[in-house]
Order: sequence, then C-alpha cells, then structure tokens
Amino acid sequence: MPPKCLILGGTPRQVHEIQSCMGRLETADKQSVHIVENEIQASIDQIFSRLERLEILSSKEPPNKRQNARLRVDQLKYDVQHLQTALRNFQHRRHAREQQERQREELLSRTFTTNDSDTTIPMDESLQFNSSLQKVHNGMDDLILDGHNILDGLRTQ
Repeated sequence: MPPKCLILGGTPRQVHEIQSCMGRLETADKQSVHIVENEIQASIDQIFSRLERLEILSSKEPPNKRQNARLRVDQLKYDVQHLQTALRNFQHRRHAREQQERQREELLSRTFTTNDSDTTIPMDESLQFNSSLQKVHNGMDDLILDGHNILDGLRTQ
C-alpha cells in the first residue's frame, strides 16, 4: 500500500506537511511514488489558489497591518515555489534514472550479430579529397618558391 501523505490545515501548516512528504518521495517504491507526487502537486496547487485569495485579503487589511500581511503571503509564496521546484527536480531525476534503467535493460537484452559480408568502406571521395588537398599544398609551395625567387631577383638587381 502506498504511503499516504495526509495534508490538512492552514497554509503554513500545509507547507510543512508537504516538506515532510517530500522526504517520503525518496523512500517510496516505484508504484507509489507517482501517487505521492500527485498528492504533493495537488496540495501545491491548492496552496497557490489559497495564496491568491490571501493576497487579495492582505490588500484589504488596515494600512498598519498591510505590509506585515503581504510579507507573510510573499514568504509563503516563496516557500511554495521552492517546494514546486524541489518536486520538479525530483521528477526530473526520477525520469532520468528510469530512462537509464530502460536503456541498460535494452542494451543487456540486445543480441549482437557479426557484420555482413557486404561491408564496404566508401574511400573514393576521401581519396579524391586528400589528393586535391595535396595538389593545393604543392601549388602553395610553388607560389611561395616563385615569390622567394622574385624577391631574390629584385635584391640582386
């Protein structure tokens, strides 16, 4: 049976309960990890909707309490965004780990065969390219030699 994360109460308490559920994600088995992730995501979504209402209510507070109320709402919003990021990071690591396991299994179950007898290596283009480069190299050497000879001729005049 999957470990249930029971999340109740007010928003600050709910944030702390989500944090404890995040710790359970690491120890959850493969079947229940999705359930725990979904419960955490649902709670985070619920908190975000509550925070929107709290923002509206904080703007209706008396001026002397308004700044403190907004500060608390902003702190809760930051905490919930941090939890959302942590959940996404966990999901990303889990997906990468599952993909590595699939690739490992695929590699281990693959049957290898010998090469076909029709194996050929297309070398004609490579040989032509190499000979063209060799001709260009020789041509540059000739140009440099001609330039050197011209300069020597000018010096002797």
